[in-house]
Amino acid sequence: ERRLQRFFPSQDQPPPQMVRMLPVVAAMRRSTMEIGQRSINFGWCAVRQLRENTVLLHNRSAAPLLFKVSKSGYSASFDLTIRRQDRLGCVRPFAIRPIRFLFRPSLSGPFREAFTVRNMQDSASAVDVVVKAQVHRSVTLHLSPAALDFGDVPLSPAHPPPAALTASVSGQARTLIISNTAKGTRAVSISATPMLLLSDGEPCAGLSLAVAVRLDRCTSEGAEEILKLER
Repeated sequence: ERRLQRFFPSQDQPPPQMVRMLPVVAAMRRSTMEIGQRSINFGWCAVRQLRENTVLLHNRSAAPLLFKVSKSGYSASFDLTIRRQDRLGCVRPFAIRPIRFLFRPSLSGPFREAFTVRNMQDSASAVDVVVKAQVHRSVTLHLSPAALDFGDVPLSPAHPPPAALTASVSGQARTLIISNTAKGTRAVSISATPMLLLSDGEPCAGLSLAVAVRLDRCTSEGAEEILKLER
């Protein structure tokens, strides 16, 4: 009233105040989401083997969807890596957004871990995506064959082989293959006893060693073949 008195003297009456109604109209829509695949099984995996997969997030409502992806925080969850741009985002109405994640196991044995996709507009809407795998430790050093057999070898020229053996098999060569299936470089030491056989306290059979190195990388087919032989 004091403010009105400044503009309107006492002899003047203030104009009547007008009351207006302002209608507020809104359409209520529920934000709903759907995950294309809630369980992912990678099957047999090797330790430190990098695998990648994608989960599809569907927005089933006419409103934009705000989502957040979080992990459980357990030690096994560190084997799952979610891209930074896929941890938090928005999906347009009736659209699909892929969420890519990487899986790199650190321990052998059965693996089971889950990460959660939450709807930020609906606290009760959350979906757990379960990741399963059977992790085994790959063999990084393989010998083929495991034993070398030279057959029947004569002891010395003074002691010929029995009459049943018509040909001498001395001087035969045997090959030992060492394969490194790991990604890193490994140092391998090879040694051989110079004299294998003793006759009357004196050496009678010598062994020489020749090493040939091939820098060919082990392919995935070769690694699978090694695993089959071990099983």
